[in-house]
Amino acid sequence: MFKKYSIVLIFFALLAVSPLLRPLFNTAQASSIASPTITAQEQPVIAAMFYSNWCGACQILDPRIEAVKPAFAGHNVDFVKFDFSYALVRGKAIKALAEEKGIANIYAKNKGRTGFMLLIDPATQTVMDIVTIRDSKEAIAAKLQRSLHRALPVRAVAKAG
Repeated sequence: MFKKYSIVLIFFALLAVSPLLRPLFNTAQASSIASPTITAQEQPVIAAMFYSNWCGACQILDPRIEAVKPAFAGHNVDFVKFDFSYALVRGKAIKALAEEKGIANIYAKNKGRTGFMLLIDPATQTVMDIVTIRDSKEAIAAKLQRSLHRALPVRAVAKAG
């Protein structure tokens, strides 16, 4: 009898986790094309948290992000929280925030999913990294640092030169 119910529980657990895993496979990754002559330059990064007060992963991840935020106060990181706690009431305001930040397409792909933070290059609307509950405070800081100091794309260097 236990086996019968454990299969059902596993099935529902997989269904519950699948929205968290989907962004890992559906988002474009930053280009790895770089020339050795290209220097790292600080560029803006949008750190978009997809949050809800009923989300267990959010309850774990949010304090870690809040602990890391002060270290990036002087950097060009825009921390944005898409709070779906009251999405039925505030849905249009949340969508307007995404449009204001210039990441409406990424928001549309992840709308309603919670428990993760995307590190986004707003110029290209590229997801550079994903922060999940598996990341410690140190790992979150490292991902933010990598996103800030990514190499410039080759086309940007050609325009500058």
